[in-house]
Amino acid sequence: MITVIANLKGGTGKSTVCFNLAVWLRSTGHRATVIDLDPQKTLSDAAALRMDEGIQPSIQVQAGTFPDVTLPEDAEEIIIDVGTADLESFKQAIMIADRILIPVTPSQADIWSTQRFVGFLYKNTHGNPPEAITFLNRSDTNKSIQASDEAAAALEALPGVHLIPQRLSDRAVFRDSFSEGLAVFELEPRSVASREFKALAETLFAHVSRSVLGRLQKQKASTAVNPGLHRALATPSAKPGVAEKFGYMDLIPVPTLEEAHAEKMLEQQDIEVCASKEKKKRKKALKEKWGGKGMSAKKRKKAKKSKKHRKGKKGG
Repeated sequence: MITVIANLKGGTGKSTVCFNLAVWLRSTGHRATVIDLDPQKTLSDAAALRMDEGIQPSIQVQAGTFPDVTLPEDAEEIIIDVGTADLESFKQAIMIADRILIPVTPSQADIWSTQRFVGFLYKNTHGNPPEAITFLNRSDTNKSIQASDEAAAALEALPGVHLIPQRLSDRAVFRDSFSEGLAVFELEPRSVASREFKALAETLFAHVSRSVLGRLQKQKASTAVNPGLHRALATPSAKPGVAEKFGYMDLIPVPTLEEAHAEKMLEQQDIEVCASKEKKKRKKALKEKWGGKGMSAKKRKKAKKSKKHRKGKKGG
C-alpha cells in the first residue's frame, strides 16, 4: 500500500510522523520503503543520522523528485513524504497513492488548510481522490483547553476525509527523539507519547492490502456532481457570502437569496399553521364554555333565552 503523508500547510509534523511510522513498520517486520519528495529533506536527514549511529533497524530513504525515485515491487508498504515546494512531485504522489494521511494541528488555520487540501485532492485526481485519513497532531495535553476537541468536531463534519480518534499530543519527546534519529517509542518506550504513537500506527496499518486499481474501480463522487461537497470545502476567502467571523463548526456556507426566501416562506407557513390551530383551540374552548359540554340544561336554557333577548333588542 502507498501512503502519502501530506498537507498544504507546513509545520504539521509530517516528516516526524513519516519517520516514526517507517521505524515502526521496520521494527514490526514489514518490508517498508520510504520516499522523501520534500525539498527540505528533513526525513532524509533523520534517516542518515540513524544510519551513522548504527541504529537498527536502519531506514533506507530514496530522496529526490518524482522521476528520480523508484517504487520497489516487493515492498509491502511505501510511505511518501511530500512538500508543497515541489508541487509537481506532490501532485504525482497523490495520483499513485492508495491513501493520504493528513496530520492536522488544532488551529483554525489548519482547519481551513485541510478544507483547501481536500478540494485540491478532488481537483488533481479528476474527482477520484484516494482515501483521505486525518488525525490531530500536537494536540493539547491540558484537558481544560478545548481547542483540540473543537478542531476534531470540525474535521468530523468535513466531507471527503475520515477522522480517526487517535491523537498525538504536543510532547517534547517527539522532537527530541527525531533530532537523535530515534522513534519516540525507542527513546522513551514506556511514555504516554509512545503509547499514543503505537495506537496510531496499529490503527493505520491494521488493514487489508488495497491497490490503486481497486480505488479506480470504486469511483468516488466528484465536486462536479456533488455541489454540496463543493460548498462545504469552500474556505472563507472562496465564499463571498460568508461572514467575517468564521468558527470551527461554520463549514456550511451562508444561504443564497433564493435559499433564504424559501426558508422564510416555510417559516411563514409554520406560523400560519400554528395560528390556525390556536384559533380552532380558542373556538372550541368558547363553544364548550357557552354552549357545549359541561353546561347544565338550566344554564343552556338561560343562555339561549339571553341570546334571543339580545337579538330582539338589536332588531328593535
